[in-house]
Amino acid sequence: MADNIDWCDLARKLRATKMAMLTGGMVKKSSLSDGSSVEWAVGSSLEEVSTALAEAERMCAAQCGETTTPKRARYAISGRARPY
Repeated sequence: MADNIDWCDLARKLRATKMAMLTGGMVKKSSLSDGSSVEWAVGSSLEEVSTALAEAERMCAAQCGETTTPKRARYAISGRARPY
């Protein structure tokens, strides 16, 4: 069933959702009878959407045949390079 997912389309939709959350498009407003109003956000948290977007982009790259190996983010110092 997971093979039928179009990961690139899902990534596009998640990017749009993330942008809507960042710009306030996912906020709903309701007026109460006493004249005040209440605002709340609809959907998941921004962190959950960002995590799902990263996964969808990784799977989209794999589906298109691009490399999925991450770049090295940290380079350890070897034992002989220490000045002390």
